[in-house]
Amino acid sequence: MSAPAATQLKDEGNELFKKQDYVGAFAKYTEAIALDDKNAVLYANRAACSYGLNRYLDAADDAKMATEVDPAYSKGWSRLAASRYALADWERSAEAWQKALDALPKDNLTPAEQRQKDQYTVDLNAAQARIKVVSELPLARFRASDGKLPWQVATEMLPEMRKAGLKKVSSSAWVIAYAYEEFTKGVKIMNELKKVPHPQAPGGFAYHGNLQASTYLTNGLMRDERAFHINQPDWITAYNQQAWHSDGLETVKELVQTRLKEKGWNDVRPALSVTVRYVVGASAWIMRGALDGKLRNEPQAGVQFLKRAVDLLEWGRNIWKNVTHTDRGAIFQDTFVRGVRSMHLSMFMDAYHTDPGLNSKFPLEHLKEEAEDLLKEIYIASKTPSKEEVDPGFVSSYCIYPAGMAYSDLVERMFSFVNGAKAYMEAAGKYPEDDELHAWYLSCAMDCMRNAGVSIRDFNKVANDLRKAVPKMMKIWTVSALQQGGRDEKIQANLDSADNMMKRIAEGKLTLEDPVPL
Repeated sequence: MSAPAATQLKDEGNELFKKQDYVGAFAKYTEAIALDDKNAVLYANRAACSYGLNRYLDAADDAKMATEVDPAYSKGWSRLAASRYALADWERSAEAWQKALDALPKDNLTPAEQRQKDQYTVDLNAAQARIKVVSELPLARFRASDGKLPWQVATEMLPEMRKAGLKKVSSSAWVIAYAYEEFTKGVKIMNELKKVPHPQAPGGFAYHGNLQASTYLTNGLMRDERAFHINQPDWITAYNQQAWHSDGLETVKELVQTRLKEKGWNDVRPALSVTVRYVVGASAWIMRGALDGKLRNEPQAGVQFLKRAVDLLEWGRNIWKNVTHTDRGAIFQDTFVRGVRSMHLSMFMDAYHTDPGLNSKFPLEHLKEEAEDLLKEIYIASKTPSKEEVDPGFVSSYCIYPAGMAYSDLVERMFSFVNGAKAYMEAAGKYPEDDELHAWYLSCAMDCMRNAGVSIRDFNKVANDLRKAVPKMMKIWTVSALQQGGRDEKIQANLDSADNMMKRIAEGKLTLEDPVPL
């Protein structure tokens, strides 16, 4: 260990940090940590770099290390609290803010320490306020009083569809029914977990039962995240009973490779699967992403967890590309990775809407690049289809639907309405005609066409396709989160607009070749 060299690197990192060169500063602090890994300041400083780069999970990992190295270091606790706040982890953020306050002197504070205390108090109150708001949120994502839920309708349709054979393969019923089957299996296993006293376990309790609940929950979400549904008041409590723990991403990589050398794939494979599905605080990377983004409406936090899952999967798929599927496990299968990447893309777009504009923390250029990469991968996969026997909804869930999601995320419409309309039409074409997203993306394409100066003729062609799709959609998707968010009103407004144009054409006021009036 070379303390003087580490100090010099820290100083160089500090200068880069002042210039907001967070990448350069991060590299300097990393070099310093390699020389002095018992310095809490270095970890806290590197956490600040990650925070500046919007990598909040990495920031939390380093800040936590800083508090472990020096539990009395208030700035380490404050960095941990800020990172957890950015991850919508309000309760643990409040705990960390309190520890940051406790680590400050009780009296005779310097002016700098007094400013810290005042700021920490403000931030603690903010975290506690968010805890109160979250505790008052309803658990149900949408009400079903107006009709049956999509998976209920779809499940009732399956027997007849199986009899029809290949004629009925292209239907969203296969996708949502199988997605919810997996999801509910996970819920059932989760509810059967038993809490028993155990003096050596954290908190004095341990849990017994089948620990594969999250496997089915996440599989269901990757098949179709619309299957996410909470219909019991203690759902979150039951989920959090699956108390698994994992370290930061880089630590996980190191531990996995060490464990692989010592114990082999039979030991590592299930551990890796659990790691991808679970993270610190009994929250799954994938499930936590879904919970934050879909249930708590915090997609900016959900993006962080899903991105970490994607990063680990891509890393493992790359370094073990020559290892058989049987050894390395299902989580590195192309279909699994595509499912997680599709969820990440969807969450990223939701996060952009919380912070839109050219200076967004979720830049559209990045979204477009990832969407194009996913489309390329799906195209390659379509040329070499798997010989594995799967249910009718499997290909839709892991190939066709992710392609539709990717096309919808090609947000060139932000720069060109013509290209945006094309992207939405491509997206609509990837979904079965009875899926609500087929109709929805046709309607979105019409929105773009209205601003692109296309002819009424072309606009009306899409309107006619939409008219045909709506009755098919309503058979399964009468009730959904999208519907209760204004789906039907938006679609009807576009259809009314098309009808009005055709009426004006009949009156001789417009022609089919005229551009769509704004």
